[in-house]
Amino acid sequence: MGKRNVKGDIVHWSRDGYGEIVVADDGGVRSLYFGDILQSSIRLDRTGELVEDYSRAMMSPLIFRNDLRRVLLIGLGGCSLVHFLLSAVPDCSIDVVELRRQVIDVARDFFMMPDSPGIHVFHASGEDFIRERADRGTHYDLIMVDAFDEDGPAGPLLEKDFLTSCRAGLKEDGIFAINLWCRPKDNFPAVYEDLRQAFGNNALKLLIGEVYWNAIVFGSDNPQLFLDLPSYRPAARELQRKYGIDFPKYLKFLHWQNFR
Repeated sequence: MGKRNVKGDIVHWSRDGYGEIVVADDGGVRSLYFGDILQSSIRLDRTGELVEDYSRAMMSPLIFRNDLRRVLLIGLGGCSLVHFLLSAVPDCSIDVVELRRQVIDVARDFFMMPDSPGIHVFHASGEDFIRERADRGTHYDLIMVDAFDEDGPAGPLLEKDFLTSCRAGLKEDGIFAINLWCRPKDNFPAVYEDLRQAFGNNALKLLIGEVYWNAIVFGSDNPQLFLDLPSYRPAARELQRKYGIDFPKYLKFLHWQNFR
């Protein structure tokens, strides 16, 4: 088992057909690793508080709309986004899709996956699920994709057909968010261009910082939604006050990285 990047005491190890699944505790923070790559973390005493900067950045869609009623999350991981969403928008219906059965089991056994009538967990592939929902005419306020294996973002979830289905699955003013990596081998510029085309050039990138691999991309079917980013400053400040997350920083990065 690769351990070089696993921090803390290992409390669980298993392997499925996609690789190693590791759970480790470090100072009150429990983290999920695929191999030795950190996937997500929760605070054991405050599960609704996001630990990782990338997961906080993924919640930037709240800057543009905080009236979420239906959310699709592809990739369960260590439940950090589920815990936050349940805390921030408790009346929201959340569909969670996870390809790996063992990840679902680990989430229940080690990450206090909420047992709530508003949360529906599906053992399925993200691409099959979103196409089936699109065919049904099901639409979401927010679609979040945070699905990785030991080597990076799940390849099928970067395909044009999947991205097109996600766009079709959004409600009016709905937002798509995907967590990616921007290592040299990931060819982020080409992936981002594919995403821009899939959303009719109505996409934004958010590179969190030089010390992080993560890059978040947002898309929408509404060409007006992202045009005037400075107008969202009051909303970002209010969200910072409410959740203790530096949303003004993310909004500033979005403006600098996309319009300058």
